[in-house]
Amino acid sequence: MTSATPARSGSKGAVRRGNAPATVGWSWLDNLLHVHPATTVVMFTPVIAACVWLSAGRTGGWALAGWAGAGYLTWTLSEYWGHRIVLHYEPEKGFGARLHYILHGVHHDYPQDARRSILSPILSIPTVGGTIYLSSGLGSLPLVFGAGYTFGYLTYDLFHLYLHHARPKSRLMRHLRSLHMRHHFRDDTRGFGISAPYWDELFGTSIARQQRPGTAGPGNPDV
Repeated sequence: MTSATPARSGSKGAVRRGNAPATVGWSWLDNLLHVHPATTVVMFTPVIAACVWLSAGRTGGWALAGWAGAGYLTWTLSEYWGHRIVLHYEPEKGFGARLHYILHGVHHDYPQDARRSILSPILSIPTVGGTIYLSSGLGSLPLVFGAGYTFGYLTYDLFHLYLHHARPKSRLMRHLRSLHMRHHFRDDTRGFGISAPYWDELFGTSIARQQRPGTAGPGNPDV
């Protein structure tokens, strides 16, 4: 199978409908690099449950909740900086350009491909696994910290999928979708917080609302 040609994710003319072709020459490898959303849920939900179960009874309920909340907050920072620094680092050519396209560029080119809306396991597994290691008995943080972090990651992945493939009804979700669509279709150098857009406000990368003549009004996306 012929792999897709890399394209810079910031190229708005490259946006295509439908599912992307394989990003590598073998379909089986592409299926490992870009998994079905259900695969991510199946992989990480037991991790959260196990961390919570192993942490229960070792400390008070408020302490458990506090450490879980700290893990979740830490994930939101990972989401922001990982998206900004790692996923949007775009080498011009060579292996770096190919790797960027595999990990994120293909998602910008094919934003409606559900498999490309989920973080690749070659990033998610080391990120979550490293955090679980640090919050295990070998590390210095309670294991429930890893549960909060993993819950944050899974929430991010499912939020991201939802924002691309649904028409939100709630005001909050419509707002999150609007922010993320601006990142895709107006300025991909801003708007890196998907489930936690408050970090864009704090770090100066938010995308201000912009109404264009003739496009504002009910039923039209605000990008």
